Amino acid sequence: MPALQYRVVGVEFGKETPPRSFATLLPPPWRDGYHRIDLLTHPDIRQSVPTVEEQAEYWARRLGVMTGPVVVLGYCSGAAVASELVSRVGADTTLVVIDPAAPAAGDAQELLVDLATGMDEDLLPGDVPDILDHDPAEALALVSDFLRSVVERCAPDLPPDITDSLTEHQRAWLSYTLAAGAHGGVLRAEPDHVLLSEDAGWEYTGRARVHRFPVGDVELFGFAEATAVIAGLLDGRTRPDGLRRPSASPIRSTQRR
Repeated sequence: MPALQYRVVGVEFGKETPPRSFATLLPPPWRDGYHRIDLLTHPDIRQSVPTVEEQAEYWARRLGVMTGPVVVLGYCSGAAVASELVSRVGADTTLVVIDPAAPAAGDAQELLVDLATGMDEDLLPGDVPDILDHDPAEALALVSDFLRSVVERCAPDLPPDITDSLTEHQRAWLSYTLAAGAHGGVLRAEPDHVLLSEDAGWEYTGRARVHRFPVGDVELFGFAEATAVIAGLLDGRTRPDGLRRPSASPIRSTQRR
């Protein structure tokens, strides 16, 4: 860890395909001390739909009191939790978001169709229940029952605990997508830096420094020029102008998770 002793916290999603991780975006000296938060490992996320604020509270407690400068990173819909986390870590915090986005109204339904048909290739989209007219908790309960039924149809002799374990990741993804959609796509703390891939958008005109790169959203996490921006921030060469102020920065809807 370099002499400035920054703490780096990244808000990510586990088991993405293809993977995206700040571990490949951070400069090498900071990778060993990087603190990774996997949003899909929240202890309640498979059984309920913790709000974005509740998730930020939980991860802040897990981090404990942090002293000295802290950089919090979040990407896509995880930017919402990263933004909520900024006011809770109790430190001099810089917020960096990468391709910030919020789920649109129909994204949870599309995700459920993708997950279910991936589990059973004989399923048709019309076989998947409609969750759009349900509140998040009801939608997740419907999703959980349906995914269990898909596994049971494919492997009727499996014990219930194995059936549940086989649907854990899918339920976690749906729970987070429902929570992020209900949150409304507002960044409560204004980002200091916004890193954008070639097709991403940022419509807010606040004080954030915006950096755009000519690569896709996955390639951005290994792009040398993006790593150079993070390196400059961590060694003091890349500074935002002025002081952070409370804001309500809208982020556009997207079908990416």
